[in-house]
Amino acid sequence: MTLAGATVRAQAEATRFDIARQPLTAALEQYGLRTGLPVFFDAGLVAGRESTAVQATATPAAALNTLLQGTGLVADYAGTGATAAFVLKAAPSASAGAGPLAAEAQADAASTSASRGQGGHGGYDGLVQTRIWEAFCGNPRTAPGGYRAAMRFVVDGTGRIAHAFLLGTSGDRARDGAILDTLRQVRIDGPPPPDMAQPLTMLILPRSQTPGLECPGRR
Repeated sequence: MTLAGATVRAQAEATRFDIARQPLTAALEQYGLRTGLPVFFDAGLVAGRESTAVQATATPAAALNTLLQGTGLVADYAGTGATAAFVLKAAPSASAGAGPLAAEAQADAASTSASRGQGGHGGYDGLVQTRIWEAFCGNPRTAPGGYRAAMRFVVDGTGRIAHAFLLGTSGDRARDGAILDTLRQVRIDGPPPPDMAQPLTMLILPRSQTPGLECPGRR
């Protein structure tokens, strides 16, 4: 995804939206196509929910808030530097049984998605997320839990992670280097679908924002 200047777009640039009421997953895919902004969510949290129609000229942030009205979910703005992303979570008044928020690359990543018009590729997206999560958990320097990191990369025709870079520091330069080194060693079980939109963006959230999600052996 090209998100240079996305923080400004997310908050200030009005866009025309014409998204009908529909299953929330499909509405988020349309939102991603319209804005180019990533929306990270746990597919299990979104499943079975209906969106509110958005038929107006609005900023991306305002449009997403309208889209989520009545769903029991809210969007947290997760912009860092020149990047912007939204993370969906249960509203404070929503039932605790709605399930924990998941980052886009987590142990349960096969059920986690990023809205950017990549509908139909959920299986491969989940495979990418799973392999990256496994690689990060296998390296003490990159094991998730104590940091936030957003990264962008492509998956080449051989299933290798390529052109990886961070959208901002994780707060530790040595860890930043370890994250990139680990990403470059990841191999996916097969090439990506030829029509899958790339590059991909993944967000790793700290343990405080993803309760109950740990690397194997740390639960």
